[in-house]
Amino acid sequence: MNCLKYTINQSLNEAYAHHIQRLMIVGNFSLLAGINPKKLHEWYLGVYIDAFEWVEMPNTLGMSQFADGGKLASKPYVSSANYINKMSNYCDGCHYSKNERLGEKACPFNSLYWNFFIVNTSKLEKNPRLAIVNKQIRSMDVNLIEDIKSQAKKHIQNIETL
Repeated sequence: MNCLKYTINQSLNEAYAHHIQRLMIVGNFSLLAGINPKKLHEWYLGVYIDAFEWVEMPNTLGMSQFADGGKLASKPYVSSANYINKMSNYCDGCHYSKNERLGEKACPFNSLYWNFFIVNTSKLEKNPRLAIVNKQIRSMDVNLIEDIKSQAKKHIQNIETL
């Protein structure tokens, strides 16, 4: 995944990444993959030279990881590969296809994104800001939902190889 590789390498080499890289690449992936929010918070504090806990902790736990259940942010800040492609050039030359939802070449962000909403439907279905996503899930074929969940599970189990 070019986006994660570039952002994490930049973070480790320069002790810095733009807020959007932290939120929509590292944070997005971490939330979708089910990474422990407190571990991500600790990683940010240890890696980023400009990470001060009084700012970083609420941004990470409340905004990026939605770990406060929506007190700080009204909806989870997550996206599929489509948003990452619109906001960056990371998808150019990536092994994964930003346009495929499922399959060996499909960008992991796609199945992880849909899986997040499928798995968390009961928590998020009443959120008016997520009405379109929830409507799309309700219209999905049961087999598609199972395929998304299966692919997301494989990605999470093989997280080190993505």
